[in-house]
Amino acid sequence: MEYSDISILVPSLSRPLILLKKLKYYLKLKATFNICICDSSPKVDEQFKKEMNKISEQLNIKYFHKPGLNDREAIFFLIKNCQTKYSAFIADDDFFIPQGLYECASYLKKNKDCRVAYGKAINVDHKSLNKVNNRIYASNYWGKRSFLQNNKIDRLNDFSENYIPNFFGMHRTNEFLQDYDGSQNSPSKSLGELIINYVTLAKGKAEFIPIAYLIRQSHPSRYLVPQGIEDRLIDDKLGESIPVFISTLSKALISEDISIKEAENISKKYLKKILNELIKYSDDKYLFQKINSFFQKAYKRIFNSIKDRLFRKSSYFSDFVYYIKLISEIT
Repeated sequence: MEYSDISILVPSLSRPLILLKKLKYYLKLKATFNICICDSSPKVDEQFKKEMNKISEQLNIKYFHKPGLNDREAIFFLIKNCQTKYSAFIADDDFFIPQGLYECASYLKKNKDCRVAYGKAINVDHKSLNKVNNRIYASNYWGKRSFLQNNKIDRLNDFSENYIPNFFGMHRTNEFLQDYDGSQNSPSKSLGELIINYVTLAKGKAEFIPIAYLIRQSHPSRYLVPQGIEDRLIDDKLGESIPVFISTLSKALISEDISIKEAENISKKYLKKILNELIKYSDDKYLFQKINSFFQKAYKRIFNSIKDRLFRKSSYFSDFVYYIKLISEIT
């Protein structure tokens, strides 16, 4: 396995400074994998282009300017134009750990029945990450869950109870393209992502590798999927995407042992669970809003503070300390 066999896929829109910080981070780490960028900005920032060209002398950057593409279209464009065997998608303001990418790709190379591999991931508060000597506020992003059952229904049953966004994991590029294809027809951003993650697990196993892999940032400007059922159905167009979820997952499930009708029923079962969880969250949220008080807010702050302190002392978090410090020092 060589780093040259790996690409990271980065869609971006009008955020040149954020992109430069990412590139400077990989420059500091002397990364040798491919960095594929699809910039959908109406116009390329000239200063960004100048600095990127300079950095490109030391990094393997493939830059595409495709104005007008939305994030899903940009990702699909990158997967289609990726020239390496292995690839992983990342937001323009998040950070991969090179050794984590390498280990996950190496695992896929040795394990043909595994469809996706991922390592340890954390979520870090934007303000605490981007200032030297700040106290870091971080949490576990997706835990340590693998889905290695031989039977696809067993895998999906487990996945539906322990969902993680394997979309950010390492994929074989040709398989990533197949898994992503169905979600293009989903008007809903949230259900589109769910489609990819479910289809991937329908077609193969998922393995967690115990190595630092991904740092995600949390901040107010990050797109957040609407949580209320009414907002999801209308604003995120979830209702319009329900037939797409059922048909796409059904196609992935059909086999000698699973008929078309059975595949549709199984897909509907998972969709019902997704909707039930969403409705439950909406009800809980509404109840919380009705009884919210100063004491509940104070309890939440104390709870999160203790949780954060304990997590920062964990072995899970320790593997990220060097990279967090490196990111915070980049200007």
